[in-house]
Amino acid sequence: MSTWFAGLNEEQCSAVAHNTGPLLILAGAGSGKTTVLVSRTGRLIDERIAKASQIAVLTFTNKSARELKHRVQLKVGDRAKGLWAGTFHSFGLQLLRKNYKKIGLSSHFGVLDQSDSQAVIKELLKEVKNSTKEKFDADKLMNLVNLLRAGKKIPVGYLDEYHELAEVLMPKYEARLKTLGVTDFEGLLLEPLRLFKNHPEVLMELQNQFSQVMVDEFQDTNLEQMKLIRALADVHQNLTVVGDDDQSIYGWRGAEISNILNFPSEFENCAVVKLERNYRSTSTILDLGNEVIAKNKKRHGKILKSTKSGEISNKPEVFVLENEDEESEFVVREIQNLVAQKLQYSDIAVLYRSNTQGGFIESCLRRAQIPYQISGGTSIFDRKEAKDWLAYIKQSIWSDEVSLRRIINTPPRGIGDQTLEKLAEYAEANKQDLQTACKNWRETGINDKQGETIENFLRWLWVFPQRLLDDEELGKTYSERFEKLVRESGYRDHLSKMSTEGLMFEKKWQVIEIVGRILESYINKRAPTIDTLKDFIDAMLLRDDTNEDDKKNQVQLMTFHASKGLEFPAVILAGIEEDLLPHKRLGGDLDEERRLFYVGITRAKQKLVLTYCRQRKKMGVIKPVFASRFLREANENLYTNYEHGARPVTGEERESLVSDFLKKMNQTPARGTR
Repeated sequence: MSTWFAGLNEEQCSAVAHNTGPLLILAGAGSGKTTVLVSRTGRLIDERIAKASQIAVLTFTNKSARELKHRVQLKVGDRAKGLWAGTFHSFGLQLLRKNYKKIGLSSHFGVLDQSDSQAVIKELLKEVKNSTKEKFDADKLMNLVNLLRAGKKIPVGYLDEYHELAEVLMPKYEARLKTLGVTDFEGLLLEPLRLFKNHPEVLMELQNQFSQVMVDEFQDTNLEQMKLIRALADVHQNLTVVGDDDQSIYGWRGAEISNILNFPSEFENCAVVKLERNYRSTSTILDLGNEVIAKNKKRHGKILKSTKSGEISNKPEVFVLENEDEESEFVVREIQNLVAQKLQYSDIAVLYRSNTQGGFIESCLRRAQIPYQISGGTSIFDRKEAKDWLAYIKQSIWSDEVSLRRIINTPPRGIGDQTLEKLAEYAEANKQDLQTACKNWRETGINDKQGETIENFLRWLWVFPQRLLDDEELGKTYSERFEKLVRESGYRDHLSKMSTEGLMFEKKWQVIEIVGRILESYINKRAPTIDTLKDFIDAMLLRDDTNEDDKKNQVQLMTFHASKGLEFPAVILAGIEEDLLPHKRLGGDLDEERRLFYVGITRAKQKLVLTYCRQRKKMGVIKPVFASRFLREANENLYTNYEHGARPVTGEERESLVSDFLKKMNQTPARGTR
């Protein structure tokens, strides 16, 4: 038997042995799909079925492409040179670079990223005569323009004004790209398709070049990518696609699950191989995953079977907590418990549906000095709004030039760059810090109006800490006082003016609410003092990046979406509740939300812990919440449920606790003695 089949199971061997015609490899989570893709590619080259230069492997990340090429080259050597492996966008860019004249661009054309594209849309909006244009959201308009560019219909639910404006902007946008001599990321998929249509000789050349086409993560392809794949493989039909319909979770950004569901019926004589042996997770984890995903009707149908049958396999555990404070503290205790059981921090991942859930957990991890890394999302304390108000609190306690520069004109107070420059020059000349220079504004050469504005601001800032800690007229809780002070500063009105759409404003203000709640939680656990505020600033801002090993040994915080393709010995799924999973606003596709839950479950190798709360604060109001329907649908025998948020203490543990308590009592001096 060829070395390419060594160590592979029967189904994997079947996929690797396939030579010609369409092939769908349904690769379940943890079933070794990368090994299969590498082995098949290498075998085709090694057995001279195709030269390396005749194989194209389309992936979704450059990392996947690099890994595949490296592993093939290790076994095949120089004969692997010429293998094309890369992302759809890199394929499109390479094709356009080669045929730039045919699409009317220069040889050095640029590619706009998303923010640049939105900037073009905003500029074009100024040119369109529309009395309500300031209310339009550029991101939403960009999405609609791209739908029209791809020849798609705008979905039902958009306002007529958006629809009409997108129709007007689409040709203007494409014309502006031509004028600028650039394309954008959407164009890297659309332009090759236009090139094939207008210059069939280009497509024919590619079809002759690539006799074998392979696609990784096929469930994530959109309509344009599917058209590109079809075009490349149209003549020979030697098309192998690898994917898992149960892990299709990107419908919100255009992925079409129908591509993988309909593949066998749309490609004649298609072979289908199911990889159902899971090399990652224990059987009890897979039992829960299989039960959850089986509720989806539109799927090919797979049942993952663990290859770890000989290992001790504990059931997944579900913990019910009172609120998000208790949930975050539980997560910290569970991480400490797992580390005490000899796991590394880097062995542990905490997953949640929405980035906003991570704020409380992140805060607790900082307080407990547990190293962590946020993947696939922005830390709440990396958001501009959170940074601004950490700077406010910091500057209210002690002088800090970086913080003062950040907030002195945020929101705008008429303190521009020239004014700051005069203040800074005075400070340097008189060997003062910037705050002292601000207090001495009359000597700096700035006008009275600006000086009085600065004086009033510093006076307001001076009493900020005491008002936050003591002023009950602002509110009974620290979070209420904090929000009131933010409003008082004019920052909330500033956010409202800067947000082109209501939803954008809500997201920005939600960051302020979360910071306020984390601040309140922090003060309540200590004391309402200036020192506590100082500790809060340190806890929120301190990140230990000095040691490379410490950086690697970190708990991983991420969304369910960001976790796809990863695996960890221990996984904590936080907030498995209705309105979070499925998400009330983002979870329109119920089947996709269930697949998202399935992806989270199947990240765990040995230990799976799930949490949900009885109540959660939403938009400033505490509301009762319930376990996700996805969890309630599952057989209760598949997990261990802890209604009181803790495992029962064993007899041995109880004796140890009593013993420790008695030792402490014996060490405590009697009253009245020293």
